Amino acid sequence: MRVLLISANREMLPDPVAPIGIAYVAAALNDKGHTVSILDLCFSESLENEIKSEIDKLHPEIIGVSIRNIDNVSYPNSISYISTIKEVIDLCRRFAKTKIVLGGSGFTIMPELLLDILNADFGIIGEGEEAFSELLNNIEKGLNVESVSGLVFRKGNTICRNSVRFIKNLDVLSVPARGLLNNERYLKDGGSGNIQTKRGCYFKCIYCTYPLVEGSDVRLRTPMLVADEFELMEKEYNLSHLFVVDNVFNYPISHAEEICRELIKRRLKIKWSCYANPGFITERLVDLMLKAGCTGIELGTDTASDKMLQNMGKNFNLKVLKDASKICNNAGLSVCQSLLLGGPGETKDTVKETLENIESLNPKAVVAMTGIRMYPNTTLAKIAEEDGMIFEKDLSLTPYFYISKNVRDNLVETVEDFSSRLSHWILPGRNIRMTEKIQKMLRKYGALGPLWEYVRGVRKR
Repeated sequence: MRVLLISANREMLPDPVAPIGIAYVAAALNDKGHTVSILDLCFSESLENEIKSEIDKLHPEIIGVSIRNIDNVSYPNSISYISTIKEVIDLCRRFAKTKIVLGGSGFTIMPELLLDILNADFGIIGEGEEAFSELLNNIEKGLNVESVSGLVFRKGNTICRNSVRFIKNLDVLSVPARGLLNNERYLKDGGSGNIQTKRGCYFKCIYCTYPLVEGSDVRLRTPMLVADEFELMEKEYNLSHLFVVDNVFNYPISHAEEICRELIKRRLKIKWSCYANPGFITERLVDLMLKAGCTGIELGTDTASDKMLQNMGKNFNLKVLKDASKICNNAGLSVCQSLLLGGPGETKDTVKETLENIESLNPKAVVAMTGIRMYPNTTLAKIAEEDGMIFEKDLSLTPYFYISKNVRDNLVETVEDFSSRLSHWILPGRNIRMTEKIQKMLRKYGALGPLWEYVRGVRKR
């Protein structure tokens, strides 16, 4: 079948992010003999013209639209992307008489609501490589599609969803079809390449949607194949920097170490950075990461108060965080600390404790988020309901943020006052559009550029 895959993400600040998920799906469909084209709308100057042109050229028999995020999760100035996504869907309807399938991490979080609002025919939650292939096969052969794993579909006036079947062996997946993306443009505009070494998350952060998107079982790619892909992106696509999009690169430690050893063997020039968990930082691993080309990490810290670390469901305490930071600083590995302030049980004292402790750790950069975006089916949503903030069933596309009643009236101002004298602190809710400051930090700490994933998207940790 002729398949048009559209990446609907339009956010370019503070740097554009190549759609690795849709490239994985494209590769899987190519393997099944389908004719696939990717329309990446990140740099589009005219949605109407480019969608029409691509449809006229391919005459797609089915269109898939990937929804990366539904908003930028920044309090108090949250920006919704739904109107733009709806415009994309409407234009597809205008120019093509075909089925439209939604997918992506943003769709997976609220699938029934998005399928209804966006007036799509089908949706796929979770991983799309096998599910999309199965859907196309059933459509092509006239078989019943309602048995497809992870499918969201209409049955009369009801929207139904099937259970998700995650891919157990990631090594069977083809390398993402990056040849269908404008890699040069991403580099030119300050972005980077990206790569995935594992899927799934076993951590228990109370707010996180990552287990909903990729499951709670961690599935690892063979380190040699990961290194093969690093080498491919350096030699074939001339990428100079990659970001590892795993929720956490350094767990399991043995897997991360083996990847680094494979990279060291190949003497590649390509540089990379990643998300990391403070609970799995060792001197040996950091040494290997540096030798393998790692230039910086973002620690998913959230808070630097033992009380709040426990309340947020973190797997480490303040001592572990301090030890991890010391190891990185001593080795010369740049660290960004990301904070989520205002969680359950947060007080003025715990906020002060966190801010002072983080400053003492001497990170290269800090992203301090005030308020936590709430999503259905998370522990935080249940806590919010118990606290009388909102019924979980009422959580929707409209952003609702959890802010402890103890700090609700002055949290933003408190953090602003503290960080105003610190040039390496960014408060996304207030100054996400302060491009000059953000770009200055990106130039200064270029290795940490991808930390802005946190500012824009659904946090994956």
